[in-house]
Amino acid sequence: MQVLILFLVLFAFILLGVPVGFAIGGATMLVLYYFTNLDMVITAQYCYAGIDSFTVLAIPFFMLAGVIMSTGGIAARIVNFCDKLIGFITGGLGAVSVLACMFFGALSGSGMATTSAIGSMMIPEMEKKGYNKAYCTTLVCFAGIVGIIIPPSLGFVLYGATTNTSISDLFLAGIIPGITIGITFLLMNYYMCKKLNIGDKEKISKEVPIKEYMTNRLKELAKSFKEGFFALLSPFIILGGIYSGIFTPTEAACISVVYSIFVSVFIYKDLDIRGLYKTFLAAAILNGVTSFLLGYSTVFSTYLSHAGIPRMVYEMLMTCTDNKFVMLLLINLILLVIGCFLDTVPAIIVMSPILLPAVVGYGVDPVHFGIIITVNLAIGLCTPPYGCNLFVGSAVGRVKMESMMRYIIPFFIVSIVALLIITFIPALSLMFL
Repeated sequence: MQVLILFLVLFAFILLGVPVGFAIGGATMLVLYYFTNLDMVITAQYCYAGIDSFTVLAIPFFMLAGVIMSTGGIAARIVNFCDKLIGFITGGLGAVSVLACMFFGALSGSGMATTSAIGSMMIPEMEKKGYNKAYCTTLVCFAGIVGIIIPPSLGFVLYGATTNTSISDLFLAGIIPGITIGITFLLMNYYMCKKLNIGDKEKISKEVPIKEYMTNRLKELAKSFKEGFFALLSPFIILGGIYSGIFTPTEAACISVVYSIFVSVFIYKDLDIRGLYKTFLAAAILNGVTSFLLGYSTVFSTYLSHAGIPRMVYEMLMTCTDNKFVMLLLINLILLVIGCFLDTVPAIIVMSPILLPAVVGYGVDPVHFGIIITVNLAIGLCTPPYGCNLFVGSAVGRVKMESMMRYIIPFFIVSIVALLIITFIPALSLMFL
């Protein structure tokens, strides 16, 4: 009964427009005060415990690195390299946007940061080339979710910290699923541009021999690679250091901040002291919101654990089915619905300790389940009514969300196809472990 009231109050707050952090904290404190004999001081204790973690410290540093990269010229050079690499195909700029999001996701670890950074550069350029503004905004929003799947990923850090799962293993496991989702978006972009004639295709003059054209193209690619070398080197330093055991994910986040500042200020010289101050301020504000969510989500999930919800969920699933694949399908449906109403941060912290004991009972690997839950909630970033990537993309592209709906549906469908592939072929996630 207490848990039912807890969720009813939570969703009532969300429907009333209460910010998610306040909704989670308010619902938890109301239930604790009226239905338990626990001292209310534990809310402060668990809030503090939720963010007082060396592992969780990686989150603000990856956020700061993402903000610096988006304003310090690193993201722009990644986009330029991707343009020279695949910008000549049908729907070229759309493909560039997806590929740039995949590269940037390997730097920032955040879906919203990826959407904001790449969208602010690519949406205006795509519009100039004749793309429908609603389409290119939707494309960047969905491509941005790859940022939370391709390592390093803030979602994996949260899941690992919440469930005591190896974050390094999660990063390794996220490589192929992230690339898989990126490829499905590339194919969908090609199909949409071909079918609706909304893309662009570079025209090759008949007067220029194909050999000469390809030679010029390779020269431009080599030049863009040289200019963006230090930007493209960043993910290899971050991930290479983690997988080789030189430093932990948290230390890698700190190194990514130092590296991005050095490259942006001293090599590319696109960021001065004033600009650096603004990036620190923006990252501090973003981290304040995230830490508040993180703290009260910890209180929420701890209360559910004490109330025995994980065991109840496992027993409920066992009564529904003893088939592992049916169970995973049910969990996917649950997570997709939750992703429509909750942000990734509280959803991972709340749902991971509830669902993990159940799926382990069915023989699902905890690392594989970390990929499943993160992909589900990443898709939630692009599903109304609470699609954070859609809000960011709508603001960056200056387009109403209603006009994006006709394009959201096909990209949502291919996202679900990719999710099912990742869910039912665990080897894609576990091949490097």
